[in-house]
Amino acid sequence: MGGKGIKILSMMVFVGLMLGQGGCSVYKVITQPGPADLKGIGVGTPRQMLISRLGAPIMVDNDAHGNKLDVFQFESGLHHASKIRALPYLAADVFTLTLAELLLWPLELTAMDATTCLGTATYDSSSKVQSWAISPKNGGTSAQDC
Repeated sequence: MGGKGIKILSMMVFVGLMLGQGGCSVYKVITQPGPADLKGIGVGTPRQMLISRLGAPIMVDNDAHGNKLDVFQFESGLHHASKIRALPYLAADVFTLTLAELLLWPLELTAMDATTCLGTATYDSSSKVQSWAISPKNGGTSAQDC
């Protein structure tokens, strides 16, 4: 294979690697969960409804007063309409031969990532929520992040 063949092969490998790395941020945007649906959850909500909406609790215990206590972990992302940002991400990948991923991928992993939240519920004797509190698991400052 001559020098020209090696250059063409090198260019093909380079382009293949660049295209193979593209789209990570687009995929992250498209697969991100929407905001957690916490409407209707509060004092008086039956335990089974909480479990059906948030999944199985990650911890079941009793509080200091002997009431059943559940801790739920769930993801809360941005509004579904924010997924429209995948279009400019895709365009940036095409026009920069995926070099835009150097900026977009870390952005998606940090600022635009879903928040992992914890919900803590205690129940009365009829298994209805007596107290309900939510908070971000890591990095958030308030329940509004959830």
